[in-house]
Amino acid sequence: FLLRVPDNFHFIMGKSVTPRLLNFSPEGRLYQIEYALDAVKFGSNSIGIKNNSGALILTEKSQESILTENCDVSKLIAFNSFLGCGITGLTSDARFLIQKTFAYLENNYFIFNSLPSTENCVKKIRDLISFSSFGENQDFVTSRPFGIAFLVIGFDFSGINLFSVDPSGEYNLQNICALGGAHKEAVFTIKEGYRKKMSLKETKLLAKKTLRSILKKDFDDIKLEMGYIEEKKNIFLIDSNEEIKKNFEKI
Repeated sequence: FLLRVPDNFHFIMGKSVTPRLLNFSPEGRLYQIEYALDAVKFGSNSIGIKNNSGALILTEKSQESILTENCDVSKLIAFNSFLGCGITGLTSDARFLIQKTFAYLENNYFIFNSLPSTENCVKKIRDLISFSSFGENQDFVTSRPFGIAFLVIGFDFSGINLFSVDPSGEYNLQNICALGGAHKEAVFTIKEGYRKKMSLKETKLLAKKTLRSILKKDFDDIKLEMGYIEEKKNIFLIDSNEEIKKNFEKI
């Protein structure tokens, strides 16, 4: 059935919006998508870098409460030995999308006895995140866009690639990318030190230097996670906060 739209608009943050999903405003804007993008900006900072030595994602973990004895606050997920991602935004939304992506990878391997390419996996996440799936892929209905963005790195027949996916349904192949509240400052800092020909250690140092520059005083109190794929080894590995700080005490 159809919901009747009331004559009076609701005013949120000075903007006139209607309660219907994805209604165009009188100015021609989609506020639901803008709110989802804002949720990503309020999320933790994540950095992605890709060059000749491979690709990596460096992200800050959520703050653990001193009242919590054990809490899974990881922002890096390994889908398999060749594919992983970092998330920024609403973790609850990400959990649902990650579960769907795992199911897609398992079904693809069961039916075709092979893993999909990194780009095909990213397209699946794009379809899920923007609820733009049609036909047989339309297996769920959402009431709003997901407030989550992904950085995805993977190895396939085309080599090692880094992709970004945002709530608007846009995905891009990247060499450098940043998500979170300080993404503009992070991209600017990476550009200053980025070179196509860099060793993996230099790339890791650049990522940590970038995150330190945008977090400043809070950096020493922040827990980090790093996922990377090194050229020739082509395996997705994750370094914990302890391993990162042990290997890079001097920067």
